[in-house]
Amino acid sequence: MLQVIEYEERKTVNIEFDLYIPINIEFGTWNISKEPTIYWRTGDFKKSLIEIGVGKYTGKIRSITLTLCEHVHHTENLSFKDINYIKGLPIFQIEESIDKTYMDEKGKLNVYIGDDKVLILFSESEIMSIVQNDNVGFAIDNDKMVCGIIISSMVEHEKILLKDALK
Repeated sequence: MLQVIEYEERKTVNIEFDLYIPINIEFGTWNISKEPTIYWRTGDFKKSLIEIGVGKYTGKIRSITLTLCEHVHHTENLSFKDINYIKGLPIFQIEESIDKTYMDEKGKLNVYIGDDKVLILFSESEIMSIVQNDNVGFAIDNDKMVCGIIISSMVEHEKILLKDALK
């Protein structure tokens, strides 16, 4: 799992919903020739996969891509009451000695599609806080591990596209 070690200022965010790659999110701009990207991935790697791109040296978030998920749930209300909100972006603990491009951890991936938001959950841990950058939130558990991603303020055509992509 990705552990949060500190926070940084919010960055511009670009979210794309598509039939072939259901969700692709990019944060700010970066130069991969100065700092390579390492991808943390989870799912069963056959019918579910999400990858989170972070800077190899800084641990700063770069991208989130939901490729596929077989466990999709439709719910009317995704509510996160009594949860501490932190404005900004998480910075993750990355081992500098990592010589790989991918850090793979098998796990169960669930997607919950609500009225105006989606929750991508990859841990059974209870959500204790949410680090919020515009309409993308990082659900953090008690051990400061990221356990999910929340995209809020979805409009109807994005929700329909996402449902179609995850059939």
